[in-house]
Amino acid sequence: MLTPQYLKVGSRVAIVATSRWIDQDKYAAIVQQIENKGFCVIRGESTYLQHGIFAGTDSQRAADLQRMIDDETISAIFCVRGGYGAIRMVDKVDFSALQKFPKWIIGFSDITVLHSKLNLMGIESIHGQMPINFTSQTNNCDVDKLFDVLTDANLKYNWQSNKFNRIGSAKGELCGGNLSIICSLMGTPYQIDTAGKILFIEDVCEPLYRIDRMMQQLKSGGILNKLNGLVVGYFTNVEDSTPSFEMGVEQIVLDAVGNQSYPIAFNFAAGHERPNYPLIFGRCAQLNVNQSASELIFEK
Repeated sequence: MLTPQYLKVGSRVAIVATSRWIDQDKYAAIVQQIENKGFCVIRGESTYLQHGIFAGTDSQRAADLQRMIDDETISAIFCVRGGYGAIRMVDKVDFSALQKFPKWIIGFSDITVLHSKLNLMGIESIHGQMPINFTSQTNNCDVDKLFDVLTDANLKYNWQSNKFNRIGSAKGELCGGNLSIICSLMGTPYQIDTAGKILFIEDVCEPLYRIDRMMQQLKSGGILNKLNGLVVGYFTNVEDSTPSFEMGVEQIVLDAVGNQSYPIAFNFAAGHERPNYPLIFGRCAQLNVNQSASELIFEK
């Protein structure tokens, strides 16, 4: 995997909108937060646009991302928010310049589309907090951690065990993202490659039966039987049905995994809640799951 250069004080970083738009009055605080970290912020044209729910047309969003990819003075690209829209423009972007001059692309949720594309090309990327959430007055530890990672800090996590965990140790590149997006990419050129890897999943506002349907899709598609390990993040605002589905998220995941022997760690703090800690997709990591705690350690 290609590792982009880490940021230094004064590095130029871009903000683009690959998916939904956000209100213009939010950008001043966003830019200030990033500048306070010591970086020069370049706002992409897409951040000024609105086209329905999107930040400009598909072509406008693609052209904006293309400009930032091709600009060798830009060291990192922040996707301002998720929602929906990346899949509509990803095929309009030529990512080949990143194979010569890789740079960090950061985001989560709908940005799973870009993560999968980049990782298939052999380029690392960061699943992490997006600028729309940088201005929160609480729980900004995830933003601080993100900038630590972008400036070459060691990345390791240790978190409390869950009774549904499967004990064991595994090593492999980390991949994944939003479960709904992962499923939507199956059968496309951007389908996630999980062979010999550790998969991370999270989601938001999905009923239990739909989570089960998606996990069964991963099972039927051979995604789950190729793994070395599985890390489960937040499943936020999950709804039950009437009558009850009678399985929780953990049980749904374990049912889909079946008798696969790899370790499974629940309750990792990433996804659609705070804190949303950064993960380096495409980076080799060690997953250790025991009775008392889970641990994820990234290689340098």
